[in-house]
Amino acid sequence: MSVTVSDLVVYRYEKQPSDFKVGELLHNFNGNDYRVMEDYGKGNLLLMQMNTGMFVVGESVDAYKRYPKEEAPTEKNMQTGIEWGSGVYLGNDISSIDFKKLRDEYGAPPEPNERGEYEIEINETLSHTETVKADSYYEALDEVKDRYDRSEIVLDAESFAGVDFAPKNRSR
Repeated sequence: MSVTVSDLVVYRYEKQPSDFKVGELLHNFNGNDYRVMEDYGKGNLLLMQMNTGMFVVGESVDAYKRYPKEEAPTEKNMQTGIEWGSGVYLGNDISSIDFKKLRDEYGAPPEPNERGEYEIEINETLSHTETVKADSYYEALDEVKDRYDRSEIVLDAESFAGVDFAPKNRSR
């Protein structure tokens, strides 16, 4: 059996307002379902293809309704789905994906507040390793926590391990 051009359905696409939410399940018109993992803003989304576990950054993702071009739109003939301008396919090995780099590259910078100000959070990391002889890991952990709570272990400037600057309330 051969397929002719007259057998193909031509669709009309209408862009829909979209406010994608992390965790939401989206369908594209190629028959794939994607879970929204992160919303980077400006239509850029980190998506996970549900049947393969593959991650993809969809750039300029928009929602559409489509229906056969020669028909009036009805509940019965209309489908909803997403399309994107381009995609960066990252594979399905989550340990090899640099999420911070993706946020930096595809994320939209925050907007200023109503006074034109930006809130930048400074987060310093202090680190110290304590060696404890114990019968188990959990016993050692409890001992170190108790010593810390009793201020026997105090982290100070010599414990400095790094600093990070990020817009306030933005995930790292």
